[in-house]
Amino acid sequence: MLPPMPRPPRPPNRNRSEGGEPRRSGPSGSRPRPPQKGMVWRPGPSARQVGSETGMDLAHFIALGAKGELSVRAIRRALDAGSCRVNGQVETFGSRILKKGEIVEFFIPAKRPQDHDFEEQRVLHDVDGVFAYDKPAGLPVTANDAGKKWNLERLLRDRFGMMIAVHRLDADTSGVVLFARTSALARKLEEGFREHHVEKTYLALVRGQPRETGTYRSYLIKKGEQKGQERWASGHGADAREAVTNWEVEERVGKWASLVRVKPTTGRYHQIRIHFSEMGHPIFGDRIYGDRSDQIHITRHLLHAFQVDLPHPETGAKLSIETPFPEEFTQAITLLKKL
Repeated sequence: MLPPMPRPPRPPNRNRSEGGEPRRSGPSGSRPRPPQKGMVWRPGPSARQVGSETGMDLAHFIALGAKGELSVRAIRRALDAGSCRVNGQVETFGSRILKKGEIVEFFIPAKRPQDHDFEEQRVLHDVDGVFAYDKPAGLPVTANDAGKKWNLERLLRDRFGMMIAVHRLDADTSGVVLFARTSALARKLEEGFREHHVEKTYLALVRGQPRETGTYRSYLIKKGEQKGQERWASGHGADAREAVTNWEVEERVGKWASLVRVKPTTGRYHQIRIHFSEMGHPIFGDRIYGDRSDQIHITRHLLHAFQVDLPHPETGAKLSIETPFPEEFTQAITLLKKL
């Protein structure tokens, strides 16, 4: 379970009807909150101010400061991973032309997928063919369309043999992933997800102060792709898919953030990230649905699949599988409380 956290008094819940049921909310039922103002950014010791390098592109400016220790190609890869801020905002384009006086801060790049190895302490459950692993951020669950990308399923197969992922998480989302050791068991587990017999609980560190509890409901439609990832948003259309996200605040983190426990009742693509962004409380580190202006530097979005509850597909016995509280969350909370 989560470590004990002080809980503030509950304010009146304006997201519930007189009968106590959550009201439908979202673009059709309430106006999304605007992004927070008054952003705080304190450049660290690695920050450099642009002077005579005015007119140079960002990648070569960083390479110049690295004094030959990083290639421009490696720098561009690190930029894609969110390892640079310009004037406090995450910048991923190495071709950006810098202006005099701008502040550039480059951080140590996060791990690449192929750098992840099997870690015994991340095995959460391995009984009767059901296997659960605490996936680190940055490691995809399965291969991409070309089948070449290093991924968790391949990593586990190299060690254990047969291993089939029965659900997915975004590459940068950490937490519980379930696998089956046989095809027959995989089919049963997948059916459990389709029939909504599996309950998933996430932790998210979000900007600002959302209501203590609430439900956000909308219909999601595909808007396009960004760097190979689909981008969705609330809207209307023949292909719109209903998405429902429930949340409860676990802790108010200083002035700028909240730790929330999230229980989606649907499993749409990027659902949690979209809904919190539309509410004006984007998840820290979300470079697709956020505005890249978090108060602290984060190299991944802070969304974590904390717990999965389900009936065992063979015996029917209840399984409750949870992870330790993520260290990345602890570090971010510590930094935010200092602001």
